[in-house]
Amino acid sequence: MAFITLISDYGHNSPYVASLKGLIYSKIPNATIIDISHSIIPHDILQTAYILKNSSLNFPEQTINIISVDTSYTKHKQFLIIYHNKQYYIGADNGVFSLLFNEKPEEVYAVNENLIIQEDLFPDKNIFISLAAKIIHGEDLNSFTTPSKINNIKQNVSPVVEENLIRGSIVFIDGYGNAITNISRKLFENKTKNRFAIFYRRKDKISYISKNYSDVSNGTELALFNENGMLEIAMNTGKAGQLLGLNEGGQIFIEFYD
Repeated sequence: MAFITLISDYGHNSPYVASLKGLIYSKIPNATIIDISHSIIPHDILQTAYILKNSSLNFPEQTINIISVDTSYTKHKQFLIIYHNKQYYIGADNGVFSLLFNEKPEEVYAVNENLIIQEDLFPDKNIFISLAAKIIHGEDLNSFTTPSKINNIKQNVSPVVEENLIRGSIVFIDGYGNAITNISRKLFENKTKNRFAIFYRRKDKISYISKNYSDVSNGTELALFNENGMLEIAMNTGKAGQLLGLNEGGQIFIEFYD
């Protein structure tokens, strides 16, 4: 069985997702299609990388992940196929691949130019799906790609760590309104002293790490580490992002006290 994931900034009220799926089934009738998200902020590769990185860990080996965000060949000069941790990733060299992996990817290939129409407005459908079909049908990658490297390098924003302070940022607001930060449990526990305060707005703070969203009363904000071990600012039965004025890119401070 062929597993293909789709992540895009198309939105759900457009024909583009249906077009992709229709062509996939035409070329790969036995495909199982997994919709990761079609609500990516337009051209937002940071959000794309975060969502794909934290979901693809659970997919079967040999899954093909098609990245339909910011796919202009004229702009980015390369379409890449990456094979890493026994999965394939297909997309434009727009910086997303430099954000997607914790280490250097195992195999990086550039799609041969003879397969590319440079002014193609919909390469996700017209090229990426054909590439996925070639992989699934067992064609040798070397017959339609060339070994290459990621040229467009973006830097993940890492927390700043000082003696008694961690300065982090919000990297994603999920569908529940939870504000997910770039501060990991490991980083937090390495700094924890007797007391701490998490400042999510200038004067608003949380001084306790919850284990569950229901540890506090309805409508009350809380901090916890999610399934992926990242610090969240959330609200029991409420949308923390909206109600607390939290946005992607906003700063989070943790002060530690003896």
